[in-house]
Amino acid sequence: MKNIFKVSVFIFLLSFSGIQAQTITSVDPNEGTQCQQLSIIVTGENVNFMQGTSFVQLIQSGSDGIFPENNTVLNINQIQSDFYFSPDDQEGSYNVEAWNGSGYIVLDNGFYLNPVANLPQLLSIDPDTAVSGETFEMEIIGEYTHFGMDNLENVFLYASGTYIYKSYITVIDLTHLVVGFNVSTYTPAGSYSVKYNSRLDGSLTMPDAFTLLPSANSPEIVSVEPNVAFQGDQLTVTVTGTNTLFQQGSSMLYFYNAFNEIYPSSHTVINDTIITGDFLFNSDDDTGYYNVTVNNWNLGNVTLENGFHLFTGGSDPSLVSCFPIEAFQGTRTIFEIRTANTHFNTETNIPSVTLVCESEELYCHDITVVDSVTLLADFVFSHANAHGWHDLVVYAPLDGTMNLENAVNLLEAITMPTISSVVPDSASQGDALTISVTGNNIVFMQGTSQLSLTQGNITINPSSQTIVSDSVLSGEFNFLVNFPTGKYDVDIDNGNAWPPMNLPEGFNLMLFDFIDEIGHHSMLTIYPNPAKEVLNIKRNLSSTHDYQIQLFDTQGHMVLEEILSGKISESQLNLSSIEKGVYLIKITQDKSVQTERIVIQ
Repeated sequence: MKNIFKVSVFIFLLSFSGIQAQTITSVDPNEGTQCQQLSIIVTGENVNFMQGTSFVQLIQSGSDGIFPENNTVLNINQIQSDFYFSPDDQEGSYNVEAWNGSGYIVLDNGFYLNPVANLPQLLSIDPDTAVSGETFEMEIIGEYTHFGMDNLENVFLYASGTYIYKSYITVIDLTHLVVGFNVSTYTPAGSYSVKYNSRLDGSLTMPDAFTLLPSANSPEIVSVEPNVAFQGDQLTVTVTGTNTLFQQGSSMLYFYNAFNEIYPSSHTVINDTIITGDFLFNSDDDTGYYNVTVNNWNLGNVTLENGFHLFTGGSDPSLVSCFPIEAFQGTRTIFEIRTANTHFNTETNIPSVTLVCESEELYCHDITVVDSVTLLADFVFSHANAHGWHDLVVYAPLDGTMNLENAVNLLEAITMPTISSVVPDSASQGDALTISVTGNNIVFMQGTSQLSLTQGNITINPSSQTIVSDSVLSGEFNFLVNFPTGKYDVDIDNGNAWPPMNLPEGFNLMLFDFIDEIGHHSMLTIYPNPAKEVLNIKRNLSSTHDYQIQLFDTQGHMVLEEILSGKISESQLNLSSIEKGVYLIKITQDKSVQTERIVIQ
């Protein structure tokens, strides 16, 4: 009884809240035939179709689905979709799916596609031969086709990755086409299939129906010099052709076979028939015969099959040893790497060194080529790097890729990084100075390690910082007069690479004693204070050195800077452009500094 009551209440609440199901009530027409263009109107209830966001599609299990050419929303409950059905579309029942911007509304088996009675096909072409370099028209006769009913129809010739595209199509009637072709002299001779496709007839093919004959002026490669090399060789290959149009910037030379492609580091086109390439052949390149190809952009390829032979270079380059074999997280380690049969140098065969542990790859910070078989690789290991055995991978252009499994064991850090000293460890309000922090068991990284001073919820960041060495980080600080005095923690955030570092109360910010400074150590007398338009400056000590006068606001921004000649006893600062408020004036002469707080009214 209680369950019946709950269901009744739920139904009542649904009715009260106005929630109504979204459904498709009709599809008109609800069937079609292959090779037919058809407009379908889908009507629903509570669907709220909107122009630009709503669409219809036909989905059949095991097929790719059929999508309309366009959709037009007639009203909030009706949408019209224009479909093209071809023999490529599977016959049978389709679910009708309508999207209204918030989800799909589906009518199962709401549309049926019937098979066409007579499948379209291509019957004949004329001519069925041509010569490379010719311009010709091809007449195509079809049966049960719908030529001209689809403005997206296309015709082309195809053979082994080579396409010959139409230049124009003229429709005579539904079964008769005239197609124009412009064939480049670069297009390879041979048998080509004739292919036609449209949204109504689908894809139609006449296999190997057309033969392209070579022209007497067809381009070809006549020589490759040299036409042999050994792994490890570095040489310039010159390719000479006839009837070619090699052009700098658009012609590219390369070698290829079933297993590998080799590209030169640079090309030089000497003239229309001669091109050179600078090649590096390494031990990764497969030996054997290679096809020599010059690709000419917008023209095509010219190829000499088996025109180049690469031989083995003898003993393969290999990694012999790596020392040390252990390192710790949080350290910088320089590894000495010894190889055999390599050709390391700093000009044409610069190596790269990587340590690999599963999916992690560690790149060295610096490489020193000692000689052709010896490297020094400088690595920095953070606490975030995976510990365990790492494979050593060395690559060089002439020597290829070499691998030494389980070459380096990265051990977990024994001790955590700490701050050992802060110099200086104190300052006064108004000071601007460089603070150097020295750490233990740390390698500071530019852009990763960030220095700051903290007191409660107050943080003082440097205006800039510099990595002095692996263990020394310095920051430029401006201590404003309104900064709280007292002890500050020295903090270094090392991101995810290293643990954060903290020295509690490692820095002391002291109150600046203005009265004592002015009474006993002031170089200049500054008055009146408060000031309005003008600030008077009077020299207290005999000196010939110039004075640097800087005015800072309470945010530490310099708003005024002037130089007072040491030969002048008195001067004035014009404050007319300075806003009212509290400021800090800083006077520097040689190594002496005087700081005062002034008020501008």
